[in-house]
Amino acid sequence: MDLQTEAVKDLWKDVDRLGDLLHCFNCSTCLSGCPASYGDPPLLVRNLARKVLYGLEEELFEEDTPWACVSCSKCEEMCPMDVKPFELILHIRQWQSTNDETRVPPSITEIYRRGYTQAVATNDELRAELGLKPLPTINKNEEQLKLFQEMLMKTPVVAANDYMFG
Repeated sequence: MDLQTEAVKDLWKDVDRLGDLLHCFNCSTCLSGCPASYGDPPLLVRNLARKVLYGLEEELFEEDTPWACVSCSKCEEMCPMDVKPFELILHIRQWQSTNDETRVPPSITEIYRRGYTQAVATNDELRAELGLKPLPTINKNEEQLKLFQEMLMKTPVVAANDYMFG
């Protein structure tokens, strides 16, 4: 990937509608406990924040790591500056999709197949050991999952790429 030669000065205004990103000082505390930070490639919110703040539009647009976020919100609990890293990730996803309607998020096939991106149902044994009930995930209700898949097939990005969902 070639490095972008010209920064987009106000990119942060397009991506971070909350305006909290300006308080980020890249301390990496948001990575504490983030399961996606161990991915390959890792989701490093601080790197995404930097790309937005530095106006590195092309590099940010090519990033797939925001789609690896598991929506656990641990980053928001940990952030000492209340930057709302999870919201930033959601805004980046929306910005990417808005600027390219043909973009196929890399996790969409998992979302279609399971109803979510991470194997949240695999912790049932641990939950039982702790005396907790299993999570009522969509994969435990075949009828709901089928309805969800039918709904996804009606969206333009999935319908245009239906070969990926066979």
